[in-house]
Amino acid sequence: MIRDIAGRQNHSVKLARKLQKRKHRRERGLLVGEGMDLLRAACEARADVRDVLVRRDLVRELPKEIVARAGADQIAGAPAVDIGVCDAETLDYASSLGGAADVVFMCAEPGWSLGDVPLDDGFTLFLDGVGDPGNVGTIVRSALAFGGKAVVCAPGTADPYGPKALRAGMGAQFLLPVVTEVAAADLLARITSLVGRGQGQPEIWVADPYEGDDVRGVEATTGAIVVLGAERSGPGSEWDGARRLTIPQERFDSLNVAMAGTILAYELSRGLHGRPSGK
Repeated sequence: MIRDIAGRQNHSVKLARKLQKRKHRRERGLLVGEGMDLLRAACEARADVRDVLVRRDLVRELPKEIVARAGADQIAGAPAVDIGVCDAETLDYASSLGGAADVVFMCAEPGWSLGDVPLDDGFTLFLDGVGDPGNVGTIVRSALAFGGKAVVCAPGTADPYGPKALRAGMGAQFLLPVVTEVAAADLLARITSLVGRGQGQPEIWVADPYEGDDVRGVEATTGAIVVLGAERSGPGSEWDGARRLTIPQERFDSLNVAMAGTILAYELSRGLHGRPSGK
């Protein structure tokens, strides 16, 4: 259905506002994203888009598949989409990003679990207390770009499916398994279980800004899990005995966690199965 929305009391507008809070996203299994580019990325990844709020002058720029599904009961197994045409003031009210929104959309949150992650193959990033949603979204985007298998988030990490993280990820959350609310103990138990069933033992490395093995020389033949902690306090005590991995810097610790995660992902993509001679 394509319909006009007259003001702030519309159900879709109120839902978009509610979904800005993590509690309501978890209760409904929905997320809210903003921006035409992010909506296109969601469509390309075949995300389950449910509602779209768009400025009147931008209706023609909506992805064709969204417009085709509007008003239809079902197309090729996909539920219909409700498109609400708004004025700029109403859309800005529904937005969490400070105005100038062109489109706000709601879709089902991907339902990944730790069991979906192949921990013994490739590399996985474990975010332990990374509190800035922009950093979390950037790390997800970098992991996808460099062939990571998943990003796993501990309690206390910013929600990777929040509006700011989605904007920073630019659609990566729709393409890469991103698992939330996984405690370090649960991850370690999962590794123990996999090894007990005869699967490979993944390497566990903790990113450390001050000491550890140079990431440029890292090689591994099985999977690897790299733990990234909060910039000030680092990861939890569960990782105190784990091998440290560092990015050499010339003068001082000048990399934030998103920059460090990007460099680590790049180097891991080169070194996980052995580096070519001379590289």
